[in-house]
Amino acid sequence: MRFFIIIVLVLFSTNSFAHHPGHKVEVAPPFPSVNLEIMKDSVDGYNLYIDLKNFNLAPDLVGKENQSNTGYLSLYVNDIKIARVYSQWFHIPQRFFYLKENLVKVTLNTNLNGEFTLDGETIQSILKVINN
Repeated sequence: MRFFIIIVLVLFSTNSFAHHPGHKVEVAPPFPSVNLEIMKDSVDGYNLYIDLKNFNLAPDLVGKENQSNTGYLSLYVNDIKIARVYSQWFHIPQRFFYLKENLVKVTLNTNLNGEFTLDGETIQSILKVINN
């Protein structure tokens, strides 16, 4: 039984069950950047505008060979990945904003599901949304 528990702990601690295990790819010049703007939607949740520089969104290339500064975006709310994003606008339903202070994060991802980095740091933008 002890052996089984050790195996389970090792598997979970090494990200073995992740849908897309993490690998990082360093970006090439001109270096991409991402900034976020969020607006309360008049019906439900928030509308997110993702301001991208030097990055090509290419949903048709996901799963194919990596290309410099090309791929898709990953959207997280409170560190839970809620979607892949293939355009600069995205609607986030209110149900994802269940805390008083919520963090919205967007990362730049490669065609093969890795994260783009600059000097070893993930290229991302994070903003805080306060629930009223």
